[in-house]
Amino acid sequence: MTTVTLAGTPLRAWQREAFDAWVAADRSAVVEAVTGSGKTTLGIAAAADAVARGLDVLIVVPGIELLDQWHRSIRRVLPGIPVGRRGGGYMDSFDGKRIIVSTVQSAISRSAPRPVGPTLLVADEVHRYGALTFSRLLTDDFTERIGLTATFERSDDGVERHLMPYFRTVINGCDYERGHADGILAPVRVMLVAVPFDEFEAAEYQEYDELARKLRGDLTEKFGCAGEPFGEFMRDVQLLSGGESAEGSTWAARKYLYAFSKRRSLLAECRGKLEALRGLGTVLKETGQALTFSETKDSSRAAAEVLLEEGVLAAPFTSDLKRADRARLLTEFKNGTVTTLVAPKVLDEGVDVPEADVGIILASSKSRRQMIQRMGRVIRPKSDGRPASFLVMFAENSSEDPRNGAHGTFLEQLTGIASEVVTVGPGDAPALLREWMQAAPQGQDTLLPLAEPPRPSESRVDSPTAEDVVAIAQRLVDDDAPEDVVTGSEDAEIGRVLLEVGERGTVDDFDTVLACLSILEPRQVSVLVMRFGLGGERPKRQAEVGARLGVSSSQVSRIERTAIEYLGDTVAGELLSDVMVRMEAV
Repeated sequence: MTTVTLAGTPLRAWQREAFDAWVAADRSAVVEAVTGSGKTTLGIAAAADAVARGLDVLIVVPGIELLDQWHRSIRRVLPGIPVGRRGGGYMDSFDGKRIIVSTVQSAISRSAPRPVGPTLLVADEVHRYGALTFSRLLTDDFTERIGLTATFERSDDGVERHLMPYFRTVINGCDYERGHADGILAPVRVMLVAVPFDEFEAAEYQEYDELARKLRGDLTEKFGCAGEPFGEFMRDVQLLSGGESAEGSTWAARKYLYAFSKRRSLLAECRGKLEALRGLGTVLKETGQALTFSETKDSSRAAAEVLLEEGVLAAPFTSDLKRADRARLLTEFKNGTVTTLVAPKVLDEGVDVPEADVGIILASSKSRRQMIQRMGRVIRPKSDGRPASFLVMFAENSSEDPRNGAHGTFLEQLTGIASEVVTVGPGDAPALLREWMQAAPQGQDTLLPLAEPPRPSESRVDSPTAEDVVAIAQRLVDDDAPEDVVTGSEDAEIGRVLLEVGERGTVDDFDTVLACLSILEPRQVSVLVMRFGLGGERPKRQAEVGARLGVSSSQVSRIERTAIEYLGDTVAGELLSDVMVRMEAV
């Protein structure tokens, strides 16, 4: 094992075994371990071992939150080793530092420091670096390599094309069964909540679902789009959608993307799900911490607002929050002042989320990786031994409905490890959740009491901290018009690409951008074209765009935010990143 001592607890059994297997694989492998089992500690052990043998270490992470988390962890368990950062305003190099933690964007930039001797690469969330842009990280500068991930897979061919040739070996570090057996992860109960569409939602969903299914068949059978995997199919459709408007394949691709978008929105914004969540409010108000996973930022705000109305101290946690707000919400969630965080993908990976007792999934894609990441946020052991509780809401008779064969393997990741799986209607969900939260841990015979509601004079809501947090939560829910710039890390990158193309893009750049925008609704396209100067005019402020379209600035802000978020959620995000890389190389 490593000759450098880690301050704190010793390595777990699976970590020692995975480390030995990595060494046996000539220190070049990907280690797959479920979220919450301790991948970061394994990465730090590999870094300590490398430093002890005279190597430098570059640790690459996908975002600012992970940059700070890794840096803090290394300073805590390796206090004697100089460690620096690149990204988020930091510009450290290997001059005087043995370990550098860097965002992937900084690591692939022209100014990134290059190793001058033997160096270990620690690639956290390594599945992300199978994207064409980020695969520039995978060079022969690094003599040793370890990748860390909860699920070593992608929707495209990035694993086979970029990652496996580089890392060569995959080590099964810790799955749920191992984590549960070792006492690292909690037992799990799953409640599937069947929510009906209302009459209008049902008719609209059926229309777009039938259209999307027909067009997908046409695109694969008539126009040569890949049938599987779904990511490759979507990439082909994106490219076809940017073709000449007179071609049948172009129109089919554009119609499919529009129908796909509308179907997705109906599932994300189903009114029945919000009412089912409202019904859970009385239980959530009295129980421990809950994480609620939504599909979009707007649906996160709507869900948080419903819970606030029911007296639950809930707040939306989205990528466009300022870093100070993010840090404050996570701290207050850990302290128990905020009891529920509502988030789209931003909590799936890359954020160190405190322990939660309940996970509520309002909407989810067909992603096995996403499900495993979300499970890891909730299945950490509970202090009283209680099982973790998951509630998965699905719109009946839709692509979400598991009774119609939906969800496939990704839902099986959750139900396959559960000690109990039940399907109920919205009216029965609150009573069952209350029963689960009162159930005694295995080996005890009595029910646990729910938390006593605080008396008015002792209420947390009356404390200065809670008042402040409630004000923050309400502001985030009501904030339809943030600053006149995109502030989220992923969204900011897309906005920067659009601005750069508007100012100095080539014909090819414009073609790619327009192909990406074709998946959006017409009003969204109009807003982005004016906001980022894609129509040959200067970029316009939201008030100017609103005056042109006859809407308010806050509506323009919402349209822009939703459009950019959707671009980032699809293959379009990677295509736009490729545009920026191409432009920077010129």
